[in-house]
Amino acid sequence: MNYAIRAATRADLPLLAQVERSAAALFAQAGPGLAWLVHGEPLPLRTLQALQQHGGVWVAADGQDRPSGFLAAQPLDGQLFIVELSVALPHQRQGLGVRLIDAAAAHALALGCACLTLSTYRHLPWNAPYYARHGFNEIDAVALGAGHALKLAREAQDGHDPALRCLMRKPQAH
Repeated sequence: MNYAIRAATRADLPLLAQVERSAAALFAQAGPGLAWLVHGEPLPLRTLQALQQHGGVWVAADGQDRPSGFLAAQPLDGQLFIVELSVALPHQRQGLGVRLIDAAAAHALALGCACLTLSTYRHLPWNAPYYARHGFNEIDAVALGAGHALKLAREAQDGHDPALRCLMRKPQAH
């Protein structure tokens, strides 16, 4: 199937919760400690709307122009922070994640951000090892700034085990 990577429209945004829920089904395989993520709340629509208004949401659209995956990002500490990257289960393993990361990277360069950053689980194959294969390296929150440290603290408050989480950074080629 051919997919188009494009900026999200307002009409796409309500459809992204379904994509995120489908992608989260992988956490059922991660063991009982992370199974709660399968039933977690997706990004709120108002959050997606705010990010989209600033050009920070991209979709991988299928042949019917429906979102099969998306990436949402926002500037944070002078970098472009990936808030969410989700590809619906039936559309995974087709390179959509990396194509969405490439779209965010182009946006980061346009904003003058030297790096893409994100937080993820370090032990899950579709998390930190996936990002490492695509040029991301683990980095300490102190090196990135107060906003990144606050993100990790909020994740811990939301129930994510800080011992399993990490921040990663991908420098951009100029």
